[in-house]
Amino acid sequence: NLLLPDGVPPERQWARFYIKIYRAEGLPRMNTSIMANVKKALIGENKDLVDPYVQVVFAGQKGKTSIQKSSYEPLWNEQIVFTEMFPPLCKRIKIQIRDSDKVNDVAIGTHFIDLRKISNEG
Repeated sequence: NLLLPDGVPPERQWARFYIKIYRAEGLPRMNTSIMANVKKALIGENKDLVDPYVQVVFAGQKGKTSIQKSSYEPLWNEQIVFTEMFPPLCKRIKIQIRDSDKVNDVAIGTHFIDLRKISNEG
């Protein structure tokens, strides 16, 4: 309890936090790798669509949605559930849209939600 910040009660309850992910719009073209250029030159295939998914980081935990193949306007309608003590000691939620790739996933966009802006006082 010595490590708890001022104002945080030493006795905290467990709570579930639900993050609902609906959709994304207007994602950029992402397939600009060397292999994509080789494929285009050899077989004429030019797929520059993204394979997006959403990754959420909250209180040291990670969750993610399913991957929507070849989509600029993916529709998920999924929720990610975190179990954490309430009130949480973290101050924000990190939401990141990523492009799934066989070698290395690439971040398309990142947004942080300040928990103080979406919660009631106390």
